[in-house]
Amino acid sequence: MSDLSAERSSPHSGKTRRWFAIAWRNFCRLVVKVFYRKFEISGTENIPDNVGIIFCANHVNALADAVVLQAATEKAIRPLARSGLFENRLFKPLLDMIGAVPIYRRKDKDSDVSRNEDSFRRVYELLGENQALIIFPEGQSHDAPHLSELKTGAARMALGAIEVNGVAPVVLPVGLTFTGKGKFRSGVLVQFGEPVDLSIPEKMDNYDAVHLITDRIKEGLTEVTLNAESWEDINLMGRLEQFFALRHGKYHHRSLKQRFRTLQRLIEAQHLLRVHEPDRVRSLITHLKNFERLCRYCGVRDYHLTIKYQPALIGIYIVRTVFILIVALPVGLWGVINSIIPFELTRHLAKKIAKGTDQYDTTKMLLGMLLFTVFWGLQIFFVFKQFGLEWAMAYLISLMIGAAVALRMRGENKRIRENLKVFFIFLRKRQLKEYLQNKQHELEVELAKLVRIANRLSVT
Repeated sequence: MSDLSAERSSPHSGKTRRWFAIAWRNFCRLVVKVFYRKFEISGTENIPDNVGIIFCANHVNALADAVVLQAATEKAIRPLARSGLFENRLFKPLLDMIGAVPIYRRKDKDSDVSRNEDSFRRVYELLGENQALIIFPEGQSHDAPHLSELKTGAARMALGAIEVNGVAPVVLPVGLTFTGKGKFRSGVLVQFGEPVDLSIPEKMDNYDAVHLITDRIKEGLTEVTLNAESWEDINLMGRLEQFFALRHGKYHHRSLKQRFRTLQRLIEAQHLLRVHEPDRVRSLITHLKNFERLCRYCGVRDYHLTIKYQPALIGIYIVRTVFILIVALPVGLWGVINSIIPFELTRHLAKKIAKGTDQYDTTKMLLGMLLFTVFWGLQIFFVFKQFGLEWAMAYLISLMIGAAVALRMRGENKRIRENLKVFFIFLRKRQLKEYLQNKQHELEVELAKLVRIANRLSVT
């Protein structure tokens, strides 16, 4: 009996699997909430009910991609995972419980690609039962700042499901955009795109039909992902995006989706301008770097230049700072004291274990869960042995509250010191702020000119 047949008849099916799916979904949301400061979801209105779904996502963050995607939807998602993961004693029980389907790749050692026939039959059955699958058409996780060449598996599954079930599944492109891969408490944006058109011209052979659908999937993924020539370009566009936000007074209120759309337009504009206005682009980059160097030398961040130090604002800032120092800081310090060892171990070990930036988040998630469970468990057990059950329960609650406050407060002390320093700098050197604002305005004017040129070029 094949693994897939065993999976269908296993005791994990039915009610047990449904309960596990709920627990798994809630666990994924907890992990995402802890690991990422910002977690935004867009396009959920494109997810239909009562139909089989194939989610096609870009693959930039290893196993963390599947965790983030499951946290973003109410549907229980069955991943299509490379067969090698099923040979791992740690991952296999989890993959079995969430109903993952193995995919056998030619490039994997000792992989029997003929077994994909069973996998595809299982996919058709699941789609016929109106279940949701996730596939990463790029084939493997990567560090590139753009989409890799897509494999044809998703298209073949969609067309095969139509032939076998007589009903077309919904193929949805999903864009996963991470603001800082490997950086704890960064952000992630999940965007569900428009369904892919699965219609094909009459008399088109299967080979051409598969590649036509694959091209459409790529078009859909391109709409919900950032695609630049290099990470340097994305970093540059990110810095320019801040100028747009500051110019319109939206620096602190912009959503990840707003930032994504602006970055996407800037990347498109950059492609045009580098061809038609290379000298202007080089000049802008030089001026931007000079301005950033000047701000760093003065110890000022660009958003400080937008702050108007009015009495009411200063009063609110003082009250907030006092509250943080008197109430939040002691609680956060308690959380730091009890978590510093597993936190630092996770951070240092992840750098040694992860083989690339696309594996940092996954490695940190796995190490963090393991090390925090071990260290907190030992600490709670020690309190229980010394003081009894009630004190152990109270200690557990204090750990959770302290850790939550520490997460919220992470970096707050640095920001308070930084803001106070800048306030007194501007108080002593009143002309400095005006000088930096003029430099900033000159840069914004130059940027606005380039945007207008790019808009004209995009129309012609």
